[in-house]
Amino acid sequence: MHRVQPHEGDNVALGLALTALQVLSYFSFVAACCFAPAFITGRRFSSGIPVSFSLGLGVIALGVVLTIVYVAVTHREGAR
Repeated sequence: MHRVQPHEGDNVALGLALTALQVLSYFSFVAACCFAPAFITGRRFSSGIPVSFSLGLGVIALGVVLTIVYVAVTHREGAR
């Protein structure tokens, strides 16, 4: 098989670290849904928003933030 070699300047380690962080947060959310249903179905504050919605939105927001971090770091390194 032919392996694709990373180009000079590619930040593979950063990409893998950020991906691992996103996967960890996602599987933590899934584990909370599976093993702590009483917690996940609870209500948050006085607004009545379910904890599951808040945590799910947090997982999505984390993905957006990690993407912005990756793009910012690789763009800065590419400008050198």
